[in-house]
Amino acid sequence: MVTRSSKTSRSAIETEGVVLTGLGQIPTIEDVAVEPPGPGEVRVRNVTSGICHTDLNATRDARACPVLLGHEGAGVVESVGEGVKRPKVGDHVVINWQVKCGHCRRCLSGRPDLCEDIQGTAAPRVYWRGGPLNVFLNAGTFCPFMTLPAAGAIPIRRDMPFDKAALLGCAVATGIGAVFYTAKVQAGESVAVIGTGGVGLNVIQGAKLAGASAIIAIDIDDDRLAHAAVFGATHVVNNRAGNPVDIVRKMTGGRGVEHAFEVVGEPRLMAQGIDMLTRGGTLTLVGAAARDALLNFHPRRFMSQQQSIQGCIYGNIVPYKDLPKFAEWYMEGGLQLDQFETASVRLEEVPEIFAHPNRQRAVRTLIEFEQP
Repeated sequence: MVTRSSKTSRSAIETEGVVLTGLGQIPTIEDVAVEPPGPGEVRVRNVTSGICHTDLNATRDARACPVLLGHEGAGVVESVGEGVKRPKVGDHVVINWQVKCGHCRRCLSGRPDLCEDIQGTAAPRVYWRGGPLNVFLNAGTFCPFMTLPAAGAIPIRRDMPFDKAALLGCAVATGIGAVFYTAKVQAGESVAVIGTGGVGLNVIQGAKLAGASAIIAIDIDDDRLAHAAVFGATHVVNNRAGNPVDIVRKMTGGRGVEHAFEVVGEPRLMAQGIDMLTRGGTLTLVGAAARDALLNFHPRRFMSQQQSIQGCIYGNIVPYKDLPKFAEWYMEGGLQLDQFETASVRLEEVPEIFAHPNRQRAVRTLIEFEQP
């Protein structure tokens, strides 16, 4: 049972969550207490949470430990704090792990996607062993309940299945957003996508929706490459079958591509992405590299070719507008999510996935909680 501190209220929900207690360790199932929402906050009953590579990489990169993991999820609003008008109790919601402040220079200039003061709850809302517990990306979806800022729970239509809605919160938002909002791919342009996991597949289908003329999927797994073709890849390249830069250039008549997306987080692959670019092309970094990783490239050639490198977090989306829109796209048949290869696990199975991540063949592993 959770040991209460004097700061833990009697209305806290005692439950279990996946907690990373230190860098380099395997997370464990721990008893936690999730507090009710304060003013401007909501508590959500989780239904489905996706396990993203960002979660797996937290064992290497987490900024603070111990921490309750998880950031991609969907559920039902269980209670709301004072002053909350939206969402309402009973609303189906997608978790938004980047709540914008609305008052920084970037927000006021019309670029909330670049908010300088991402918001969490006003005070700790999750407790472990009698003290407050850090919450990964202000979400903590590897737990049956979450207390969040109200804007961290975005209402969507009720007829969307939760296992598809959960994907909207990171895999879809990051991949589709990278194409439309970060890179701004135009009809007729050519695209190379390095890495065909959950986010990479959404970059591919985003490029298809944007009208890209050539969409080249690059990976080391032939099964994933075959899957990429289902999502819209016009060409596939196995990185182990030869020099992918030479292959991409041959496929594009020697020109290279207007856009390369690196969705793995490996500097070696980022450098390949640069070498695939045509004159004036752009490399968009989507995969999260290790914090101490370095990218080496030839700046003179890069300058002469007038190329660009840019970073992408959360697809530069505006969550309150884009997450419901993506839900509509799926329900209307515009987004392919049913074709995702997913596997369902129980919460208690999650530490084993962290211990053996390479055993997971599914594009996305989903934690299924009790249905509401």
